[in-house]
Amino acid sequence: MTRTTALARLALPLAALLAGPALRAGEESAAALARGDAAWAGRAAGHRGGRAAPEPIAAAVAACEEALRHDPQSLEAHWKLMRALWFQGDYATADAAARRDLFARGRELGERAKQLLAARAGAGKELAKLPPAERARRLAAEPDAAPVHFWAAVHWGLWGEAFGKLAAARQGVAGRIRDDAETVVALDERFEHAGGLRVLGRLHDQAPRVPLVTGWIDRERAVASLRRAVQLAPESLYNRLYLAEALLAHRAEARAEAEALLAEILARPPAPAELVEESRHQERARELLAGRG
Repeated sequence: MTRTTALARLALPLAALLAGPALRAGEESAAALARGDAAWAGRAAGHRGGRAAPEPIAAAVAACEEALRHDPQSLEAHWKLMRALWFQGDYATADAAARRDLFARGRELGERAKQLLAARAGAGKELAKLPPAERARRLAAEPDAAPVHFWAAVHWGLWGEAFGKLAAARQGVAGRIRDDAETVVALDERFEHAGGLRVLGRLHDQAPRVPLVTGWIDRERAVASLRRAVQLAPESLYNRLYLAEALLAHRAEARAEAEALLAEILARPPAPAELVEESRHQERARELLAGRG
């Protein structure tokens, strides 16, 4: 046996020893994510209409946090935690300060996840400065790129709403939402029931037009984006509701169309997988049809 061969054989157990903790961490992270997925699937347990019981989604958040502790580089753990925090804040938390904290946490996770994506793509800080279409091209091979950008956009929007639309516009929140949503559309137009288009349409519908800050906000683009979302994912009550709201706000001549969309929302039983969310959509549709919107 040569000296080189002997050294190589000695190195094998050492490499295995060094790899062991990383493998265990990956396995533990995957196990925690599996628990998180199970808790996420049961998030409607104990719900009352459009309000969720706090325990099921708290279990999902805890499991995703655990997964992230085991593997801080896991993009899947980042976006699944963002998703759980969105639901926890929007559907299971009444306290305004607690909601702000949840959405601030989600926003931080989104920015960190995008930095990890940029590092994997070998683009560094320049990735965030690229046009969304080019950014999407650089990230096309990353399966977590669409969910990371989608949930980042959602949390920027929720954080902006929590602190006030005008203040958010002045801090550049609208531009961040736009860039993330357009990146999702460029990556996968159908992702999350046309979620990129839905967020983009909602942004152009709801954001204030502030000269020299958000003068690019376009109410016509709101309607066009939401129409496309409904076309791609007609099963989504989110898409129908947001289109109806945009039509009522910006197209007086389209009131009959908006009311038809709202009636369709009420006519369909909530999907079991989205029982809490769709119950809330139906409550909103009733309010709008009754003229209380």
